[in-house]
Amino acid sequence: MSAAQRLIAATLALLGLTCVARAEEINLIFATTDPGTIALNTQLLHPWAERVNEQGKGIVHIDVRDGSTLANHTNFYDRAQDDVIQIGWGQLAYIAGKFPRSAVLTLPFIADSSEAASVAFWRLYRSGLLDAEFANVKPIVFASLPQAGLHLTKPPSTLESLNGLKITIVAKAMGDAISLLGGTPLSIPAPDIYESVQRGVAQGAVMTWNGLTTFKLQEVTSYHLNTSLGATLAMMFMTKKKYGSLPQAAREIIDANSGEGESRRAGIYYDKIQQTAVALVKSSDRQDVVDQTAAQAADWRKRIEPVTADWVQAAPDGAKIYATFKQFVAEAGARR
Repeated sequence: MSAAQRLIAATLALLGLTCVARAEEINLIFATTDPGTIALNTQLLHPWAERVNEQGKGIVHIDVRDGSTLANHTNFYDRAQDDVIQIGWGQLAYIAGKFPRSAVLTLPFIADSSEAASVAFWRLYRSGLLDAEFANVKPIVFASLPQAGLHLTKPPSTLESLNGLKITIVAKAMGDAISLLGGTPLSIPAPDIYESVQRGVAQGAVMTWNGLTTFKLQEVTSYHLNTSLGATLAMMFMTKKKYGSLPQAAREIIDANSGEGESRRAGIYYDKIQQTAVALVKSSDRQDVVDQTAAQAADWRKRIEPVTADWVQAAPDGAKIYATFKQFVAEAGARR
């Protein structure tokens, strides 16, 4: 064999090995459900995928798909169950009936920061109290969105009562709280709230600050009350079936980028994005941002106490889950 022939043979062999290596690399489609340019993707979800891809070269590759083509805010869970996507991201509030225990996070005045709540929820999951809800799910990251405030088209006549105001909500506990405060809750998906408020169908929303600016609701609202009407939980996850089908090396890469540390990272992101959103709204002369006083908060806590009491009674293991989560929140907050 000539030198040229040996070189060609060696090149073909190398190409063959490369193709085999690429063929063995597991590809996992990760649907973010939002446009690629939003802060959630550029600052949290994309960097997570990049870390996995860097560590998992030749083993596992995260194929990020932004937008709502493969999955959206309401069907992401089913898309993962159907293996249309292999990694999902979304808020549990949009998955009706499947996570009643996890709804502890939606209760009003339960946590002060996303970081503490995200860490606490991961610990709650690890405690085993939520096993019945995650029998088919492999959580990767839990992220508590910030506490929701109240955003209205104009100042209420009094904070003693929200009578006559129709207010959009994204979780049942938030709706129950609004009812006890005299308002009428409307369950409307976040992307549709802008039009609802603009058309006068609703006079405001219970929403996080970052949600407010993400959906540009500051364009149709002008009065904002800093309070704690509950949070919603976002989750990055795989199905246990899909996770279990992966080679051990791939599972180890996923595990190395899962858990309490990643949940803390997500909580820190949401706390920072919340601060940025508050500052953005405050910078506008047409916006009135009001911090709820201690006396007002105490009054609201007392008036909406039945929301927590009813949840504790209705949720499976409600009393134990509530007490344990509150303990974990206190511990996580103390160590910040």
